[in-house]
Amino acid sequence: MSNLEKQLIEAYNNYSDGVFRYGVFKLSDRELANDLVQETFLRAWKFMVKGGRIDNYKAFLYKIMSNLVIDEYRKRTDPASLETMHEEEGFDPPFDDTHRWMDQIDGMQAIKMIRRIPLPYSEAVFMRYVQELSLSEIAAITGKRENTVAVHVHRGLEKLKELIKSESQFSKHIQ
Repeated sequence: MSNLEKQLIEAYNNYSDGVFRYGVFKLSDRELANDLVQETFLRAWKFMVKGGRIDNYKAFLYKIMSNLVIDEYRKRTDPASLETMHEEEGFDPPFDDTHRWMDQIDGMQAIKMIRRIPLPYSEAVFMRYVQELSLSEIAAITGKRENTVAVHVHRGLEKLKELIKSESQFSKHIQ
């Protein structure tokens, strides 16, 4: 096995799950996200074979996936906005035991809340707290300055707080 093959296998083992979750979040389609993960690693392999140097595999792979997602949006004939696409269901993790089940329910609720805040805040918050990417990695993926990403994360968290507060006030009125 060549050094390049080892590097790609290691990158796949470390980042394929996260790249997949990112694809599902953006597309709400598990099968399509899985296909795009394969395409992401195929493109990374082609880049590596041509002598391309990758300093940060995580950011590089997310950037490829991000570009593939953009291509998918362009292919869609329905002029639905990104916001509408985010409302579709697509996150279906397996359940192990009661404790893990509750954690996953909380996680799914958090993702639903994140999807309800406007872009680009939802994307920045998702990448930062769900995908656990650093600000510099998010900047490399999105092509935005790190400072801009930090502002988007901050504003996204503020929007989430407002949303949670308004929903808790609404539920108090119902009871």
